[in-house]
Amino acid sequence: MLTRSDFKKAPSKPGIYFFLDKAGKILYIGKAVNLKLRLLSYADTKTLGPAKEKMVKESMRVKWLELESEAEALIEEAIAIKQHRPRYNIVFRDDKQYFFVAFTKERFPRIFLTHQPRKTEVRLQGRNRSRTSVVGPFTDGASLKNVLRNLQRAFPYCTCKEKHKRPCVRSEIGRCLEICCLKNPPENDPREKTYKKNIRAIKNILRGRRRDVLKSLEREMNQFSKKQNFEEAKKKRDQFFALENVFRHAPIIKRELNPEHAKALVLAKDLLSLPDLPRRIEGYDISNIQGTNAVGSMVVFESGEPKKEDYRLFKIRYKKTPDDTAMHQEVLLRRLKHDEWPLPDLFLIDGGLSQLNAAKKVLELYKLNIPVVGLAKREEELWVSSLRKFPLKQLSPILLHLFQHIRNESHRFAINFHRKRRSKSLHLR
Repeated sequence: MLTRSDFKKAPSKPGIYFFLDKAGKILYIGKAVNLKLRLLSYADTKTLGPAKEKMVKESMRVKWLELESEAEALIEEAIAIKQHRPRYNIVFRDDKQYFFVAFTKERFPRIFLTHQPRKTEVRLQGRNRSRTSVVGPFTDGASLKNVLRNLQRAFPYCTCKEKHKRPCVRSEIGRCLEICCLKNPPENDPREKTYKKNIRAIKNILRGRRRDVLKSLEREMNQFSKKQNFEEAKKKRDQFFALENVFRHAPIIKRELNPEHAKALVLAKDLLSLPDLPRRIEGYDISNIQGTNAVGSMVVFESGEPKKEDYRLFKIRYKKTPDDTAMHQEVLLRRLKHDEWPLPDLFLIDGGLSQLNAAKKVLELYKLNIPVVGLAKREEELWVSSLRKFPLKQLSPILLHLFQHIRNESHRFAINFHRKRRSKSLHLR
């Protein structure tokens, strides 16, 4: 019988694990974000249900396969269960307990989850029955839904419940190809071919053929580059990195972009003439009293919401007299030395034209073409360049709320750190 010491040997990494009997036959397959912690949970058999307690007592050996991420573990677990059909994965025999991803066979195929893979026909939104193909089984519905949401960013597909006369809101944020949910989609539109390729890519990824999809994207990217079709080459490159990002070593549970945040990001994109939605925005502020104990803050908003684990603080090292502009430059210079931190789609600086120009000089030094804006508190203006500024009262309330939220958060973060430094300095005296 297995002991706690057997489980302690597992790495603290994502992966799938196998319980085997004395003959080497697989009894049970599971997935884990942290293999060691998950396997250690089997050490105290009294906390397990009767079936799992019996399984652990029958097991003579445990193996594991370390993987890159929870997303990959979810897919590899599904492949392994389907291949080995382990006895103690009892719910495999009761399909209603598992999730399957179904793909409809129609002009613009749909993707949905089901517990009943044997039913090959479904009725969708009052339309005629549509045949389907399925991929699975998957044990974790919540993780599966998040994987599909993330894949939709790389390979847009339709999730609208009804057909529209005009392109839907999702098309504005890059989640569909504009024609897939139209009541009368145009014939011979090249986007139809792209849509079907996206569906095929998602199906292959869920079947464990991610590397084949990556190779295909890389091949297409190189072909477009040779033909000097750089716009299409960039699209393939973006898909390549988006797919890699889904399977990076990080938890896959992410919040879906809510409609208000989506609208704010679309408005920001239009107002600032950005090439894409500013999903990641970094906000900066400086806090000091006459230059003493000066600190800078960096806050991060992703998809319109604070991402506090990415917040950073900087003790100002070089400037000892009040100079907000120079301090902003120092913070940005030091921030950009960290190439392991993801770059934002937009920098938001607390300040007016002088702070904006200071930030732009730093970006020029690093040869970075990332948009930056300054939010001036006193003048209540949004500076985009020396020639473009907008009174805040003219901005959409939704967009204004987002920018003010980022500014206020960066100010709060900086001033709290400054107070701690000042209090410590006074105490030391």
